[in-house]
Amino acid sequence: MDRYDQLQPAAIVASITSMQRRWKDAMHVPVDKNIEDFFRVETDSGSIAEHIGAAIAQLQILHPALRTTSYNVPEPLEPNVAAAVANQGSGPWPSSAKDGLADLFNELDAIKSELEGINVRDWTKTTQAGSTTLSLLAIAQGASRVAANRLAIVERLVRQLAH
Repeated sequence: MDRYDQLQPAAIVASITSMQRRWKDAMHVPVDKNIEDFFRVETDSGSIAEHIGAAIAQLQILHPALRTTSYNVPEPLEPNVAAAVANQGSGPWPSSAKDGLADLFNELDAIKSELEGINVRDWTKTTQAGSTTLSLLAIAQGASRVAANRLAIVERLVRQLAH
């Protein structure tokens, strides 16, 4: 259990809404440097590209899971949804920091729209993801977890590499 398991719908929407600004700020480097020079540099904590790629891929899994779990009769989900909720997935590295942020922002926008359209009574709906039962709330908490945890890693990597 982590702090994301405590988030309620309004806090999740606020968290997802703040992510574009926070990710953009995290990728800022001094004027005399270029984030692209550091994007694929491998460290003990991975690379910026690796963590942006993982965030994008996991959010791409969670977005449709939110939608189908809000259906009148929720559809079963693939087992990889449970891994994405726990931020245990990975994904292909974007070709550049600019492309990675664009893809990430598209996913965050899509998830924000999905979250804002959820009816209050639907947050408690549940469905199966492999052997795990997930609620719509837990899937949304997972989206916030992925975006925030990967952001924290990227912030550290940018500070370490570019400053």
